[in-house]
Amino acid sequence: MNSSKNKSLTKQGIVGFLWNFSGSVIQIVLQLLVIGILSRLLTPEEFGVVAIIMIVVSFTKQITTMGIASSLIQLPVLTTKHISLAYTLSIVLGIVLGLIYYSLTPMFADFFNIQEDINALRFFSIFFPLVSFGSVGGALLSRKFRFDVGVKIGVLSYLIGSGIVSITMAYLGFGYWSLIWGQFITLCITICLTVYYELPKFSLSLEKQPLKDLFFFGSGHTLGIIFNFFGEKADNIIVGKVLGTSLLGFYSKAFQLYAIPATFFGSIFDKVLFPILSQKQSNIKKLSSFYTFSTTLCFGFLVPISVLILINAEFIIDSFLGNQWKSAVLPLQLLILGLSFRFGTRINKSYLKSMGIVYRGAYYQLIFAALMFVCTYIGSYIYSLAGVAAGVLLATIINYLQMSYRLYKLLDFSGIALIKDLSKNLIFHLIFVLSTVILHYFEIKSKWMHLSITTMVYLPIFVLYFKSKKNIIFTPNNLPMFTLVSNSLPIKIRNYMGRIGIFKDFFPNTNES
Repeated sequence: MNSSKNKSLTKQGIVGFLWNFSGSVIQIVLQLLVIGILSRLLTPEEFGVVAIIMIVVSFTKQITTMGIASSLIQLPVLTTKHISLAYTLSIVLGIVLGLIYYSLTPMFADFFNIQEDINALRFFSIFFPLVSFGSVGGALLSRKFRFDVGVKIGVLSYLIGSGIVSITMAYLGFGYWSLIWGQFITLCITICLTVYYELPKFSLSLEKQPLKDLFFFGSGHTLGIIFNFFGEKADNIIVGKVLGTSLLGFYSKAFQLYAIPATFFGSIFDKVLFPILSQKQSNIKKLSSFYTFSTTLCFGFLVPISVLILINAEFIIDSFLGNQWKSAVLPLQLLILGLSFRFGTRINKSYLKSMGIVYRGAYYQLIFAALMFVCTYIGSYIYSLAGVAAGVLLATIINYLQMSYRLYKLLDFSGIALIKDLSKNLIFHLIFVLSTVILHYFEIKSKWMHLSITTMVYLPIFVLYFKSKKNIIFTPNNLPMFTLVSNSLPIKIRNYMGRIGIFKDFFPNTNES
């Protein structure tokens, strides 16, 4: 019975992955189109103002639900009392925080020297009760593995809000208000569709046990979120405060392009696997096996992607943003080197969260926040935007290492074997990074030259490495997990993958019908 349940759970996870993968691909295409159009309609200064506002808004939004939504996913046993209480508390907390935020907006405006934009800051106070309310329904859909619904809601709301509304208003000359209204419409559509699929329930009864269940995990999770917020936003705070809104506009675009692949893989992992890991939290052997599997997949796929983006950063910036954004090229190149470590940290956080180790996770986020502020502050004075990006890279790597060591102590896997695999992969790709540096040193900087070298030299080598038995993805250690995945895939996909050379050992063809 238990084996059947585990198989069903894995199958739900695979189906969820397929839905989130396809939805994320669509959303990335839409996001690149929207970024490309808006970058030609708005100035770096206008993007910088909104980026500063979002620093303040994001902080209060992070603690709006006190981690209640994540508690609903993580709790082993969930009752209607938990659900109704979660809806009620989320609304109350959202309204309270919205009022507090509104009263503090003059202080925020003075800190970042954007007093003339205070009305835009105040406008966001209405977001808090809405975000808080919507997060509960979204969490319940995730717990029920309704990833298809989440994907549809995400794509449709982004298309209408950030796409149609923002672009139309920017074209009509509304400036940064076009970005703000686009986000507001996106949020409203998301909430309406979530309510349609997950009808809210409310309760005014404050029973001790449901409160304790929601807040014990939720408060520790929220503490981690607060520290993580300062870690994730330290670079924006430093750039906005020390270097100004115009340079923040350039930096925010570089970071946005860097964050797209990280968010693409990270959101899939977190949305799909956090609910599964939470329900397998007592099975250390299974968690350990999947940890090494997901980590090698992370570095095996993302390190080559980050190197290819680094090599062609100027081409990417010019193609998607335009010639006026060249100051974002070097920050993007430095940031992208940390892509696999950033996603690896997402894996680590998901494991700590799913195992209920939220207070230890919060402690690691506090260290990360301190590292980010120190590294980016020093970097901003030494080398402006590029210095900030280098500081982010350094802090990201250190944070990944400290969390990985903690999980090594908790899980039963071979740390030496994993380090050898990851090091081999990193050293192989470091050769291409050094080749790019040498080309720049000899002033071979043409974006078309680098694109030609990528197409004719780098990509064929990457493909050969990926197909070889020496890569870190298709190894004997990962065979059990690939077999488990292949048995959970739809038959048509399984048959197709079984016909591809590299997958034959892991996704054997089958005559099932």
